[in-house]
Amino acid sequence: MKRSKLTTVAVALATALIAAPAASAGAQNRNHPHLHVNPRWDECSIQLDPSLTQAAWRQFTEEAGLVAYFRPLTDARPMGRGRFEVSLVQWKTGIDDHDAAWNDTFVHPDSTHWLFEGSGLKFPGLTARAGVTARTDVGVYLTKNPNANYGFFGAMVQRAFVGDDASEWGLAGRLSFVSLYGPDDVDFSVIGWDLVASRVFPITRWASVSPYAGLSSYLTRSHEKTAVVSLDDEYVGGSQKMVGAVLELSGVRLAMEYNDARVNSVSLRIGIGK
Repeated sequence: MKRSKLTTVAVALATALIAAPAASAGAQNRNHPHLHVNPRWDECSIQLDPSLTQAAWRQFTEEAGLVAYFRPLTDARPMGRGRFEVSLVQWKTGIDDHDAAWNDTFVHPDSTHWLFEGSGLKFPGLTARAGVTARTDVGVYLTKNPNANYGFFGAMVQRAFVGDDASEWGLAGRLSFVSLYGPDDVDFSVIGWDLVASRVFPITRWASVSPYAGLSSYLTRSHEKTAVVSLDDEYVGGSQKMVGAVLELSGVRLAMEYNDARVNSVSLRIGIGK
């Protein structure tokens, strides 16, 4: 297959995988708990219900931290000074929306509009990354559901401890931050630290694959700002393991990552840069 055709197929496949909504109306589920309805928004939105307990609030804090965690979906190699890329990303996390942790923190446009359909809650978004020195990259992340009341923004910095942009082996550390914006009654943020190792395997002169693995630690904070509940702030720490790979086809980069934690995630990225 010619280079141009292979690149076109890869881009089309990755775009199809990523182009899914952050929340959607699923088929009716007879076992689903009673949904809290607010027709103000067309999609499921964050609004705390008076029935929310401290235990459920803590569970939401822990699991939402994993849902929103900034996953750059890249290996340990630095980009190199002056290089950049822009990417579409989507991560899907296998939460259980039957739990009070999710049912009592979201409202729905009608009584049959579940938080998600399928096996997990999906979040699409945009990321941008740039090399600011030979060993240091910075990145930003943004997502917003236009039909709901919430979005997330984040930033990260990655520093290579071993290797540079031309090395086969790499070891890097990442520091990231993500914050919720939009809802009137919730402040929410998560800070993470990743340690990532990777190796590059050339395929052709213009294609390579870079498997990587790593460990993450994180701290999530939640604060309620509404009179309908009286809950203490929650600070929940945890860890997760990651494995992934980056396929680079000239200026196009495709990545997939699996995160093993309390709630597991699968993430995809397609990026274009130089």
